[in-house]
Amino acid sequence: AHINNSDDAYSILRPKFNPRSEEFWLITLNTQLVMISTSLIAKGTLNFCLVHPRDVFRQVIRDNAYRFIVAHNHPSLLISPTEDDLKFTKKLIKISKLVEIPLVDHLIFTEEKYFSFKQNNLI
Repeated sequence: AHINNSDDAYSILRPKFNPRSEEFWLITLNTQLVMISTSLIAKGTLNFCLVHPRDVFRQVIRDNAYRFIVAHNHPSLLISPTEDDLKFTKKLIKISKLVEIPLVDHLIFTEEKYFSFKQNNLI
């Protein structure tokens, strides 16, 4: 699957929405922006999911990705990013620049809608 924009990424993630617990997902992309894999990186509780950057980058590097997208669901159905979401995304951006594998977007999604960090100029 080609991932040209946030809508494309959301269409892959939407069926994976879990209304009972927060989950953190990774989509890795090759040089043609074709999806290499979709990976569940972490599973949490109803309103919290602990993720460490090493868990994300381990899979990014294993997939030999050119770029990557991260996403997590909000069982609350509110798609606004929390302070923790903003901090974690900034950390991922910093590391992605160091390893020279760009973070394309971070989506917060529900079954009905999503929030894109890229579309909101946060990446």
